[in-house]
Amino acid sequence: MSDYRATIDYFLEDFPRTLFPLDTNRILIEHAAPVLAAVIYQSIATGSDSGKSFLPQMRAYAAKPNFHLRRTLKLDAVAEFFLYDITYRHRSRFKRSPRADRRSFGYRFSGGRMVSPAESYREFRSAVRAGLRKYGFCVKLDVAQYFNSIYHHDIVHWFRDYSRSEEEVALLGRFLREINAGRSIDCLPHGIYPAKIIGSQLLQFVEETSQLGASATIRFMDDVYLFGDDQDVLARDFQILQRLLGAKGLSVNPSKTRFGRVGEVNVRREVDKIKIGLLKRRGDIILGSGADDDYWQGDGDNKLSTEQVEYLLDLLQDDHIEEEDAELVLAVMRDHSSDVIEHFEVILQRFPSLIKNIYHFARHVDDKTSLLAVIRKFVEKSPVVTEFQLFWIAKLCHDALLQTPGVGDLMMSLLQHSAATPISKGKVLEIPEKRFGMPDFREAQVNTGSSEWLAWCSAVGSRQIPKAKRSHLLMYFAKGSWFNQVVAECIRSMG
Repeated sequence: MSDYRATIDYFLEDFPRTLFPLDTNRILIEHAAPVLAAVIYQSIATGSDSGKSFLPQMRAYAAKPNFHLRRTLKLDAVAEFFLYDITYRHRSRFKRSPRADRRSFGYRFSGGRMVSPAESYREFRSAVRAGLRKYGFCVKLDVAQYFNSIYHHDIVHWFRDYSRSEEEVALLGRFLREINAGRSIDCLPHGIYPAKIIGSQLLQFVEETSQLGASATIRFMDDVYLFGDDQDVLARDFQILQRLLGAKGLSVNPSKTRFGRVGEVNVRREVDKIKIGLLKRRGDIILGSGADDDYWQGDGDNKLSTEQVEYLLDLLQDDHIEEEDAELVLAVMRDHSSDVIEHFEVILQRFPSLIKNIYHFARHVDDKTSLLAVIRKFVEKSPVVTEFQLFWIAKLCHDALLQTPGVGDLMMSLLQHSAATPISKGKVLEIPEKRFGMPDFREAQVNTGSSEWLAWCSAVGSRQIPKAKRSHLLMYFAKGSWFNQVVAECIRSMG
């Protein structure tokens, strides 16, 4: 049987970029991929074991700017492995349009590896800038709530053109149906590379249609630019694209549409020279409102000048600091962490969507005691804390704060918080910590015999206790379901 090494490497490369990177899935996929594959391809796919199917997945909510939420599904290890494996095995089929005037950028494979999102986004930005220089008119459009609006049967129909196996097509259809408890839309998770591949390829009709008269089209996922020198042609194309999208139940987001002369579309705020230099360091001078943090690759090697530091500190002192400015500070001020920590509480309260930026920044902070105190105060006192923040604070505890006094109290606060969810609590429970009463918390979850995230993560969190005790703990847990048995077998076999 294949050891699925290539699929595992693909998953591991993407894992740190995902919205909710639970080590429970990482450990199961890394150490038990053949077992997961056997469940999928020998039991679920064939129907040889009527007790096995893809499980309905839990909703989770990542944070977006201005307190908006991004609704997604947090896949369990079997479902997540399947989506990575099926897209990897069809990697050669995911191609860009060969037409020079119809270009798409983003999620695909090259040389057997996934193309870097940061690299693709830079190429996209460069192509947009070239288009704005070359043509007189432009339409910029964005699909509204794209991932949450994709129809299950459109994905299956799309995949039929890519797969040589009708059995695999049926299995993907079953996967989408079962993970979403039968709902036909909102069935594709956000924030993981294989779902992004599917989402990008589903819109390839933008490049393939012969109905558009634009001189050039450029697309990154659901962000589309049309270029030309005839405004009437672009207006007609805009109507055509809306009809093509409408046929798939999709709509254009009016608030993000820009249409007219290039000078009108390319609206930029006046930015002073210091900020331009800082934005170049961050790698985020683009047309529009900025890139998702998945696309940022920081420089970070060169020291900031005194003038740049003073500029950033002035931004932090501003009671009305904008989210993009707070993100800029977190991106480039890692060598001045003591100055930033003073303002952490405000950033945490006002900008929930920056919690991943805070996580990456905080890992480089030397004064962990002050950092933990600010974060603990936020968790325990703030009137609004999101699931996404609780999750990434728990991950920060695991990756950077375990040796900091007071971390045990913070972990308890994360478990007991009124906004905590099974996903955010699971992140705490999977930490293999033997102090702070954590073994008792995990054992209480495992002994329920339930088959859900709290129990799975607790079982994984027991991976460093003595093997005999671990095996005894997981003996009855394994009887709770076939999925519990998969988890238990994997954790019992470790070390």
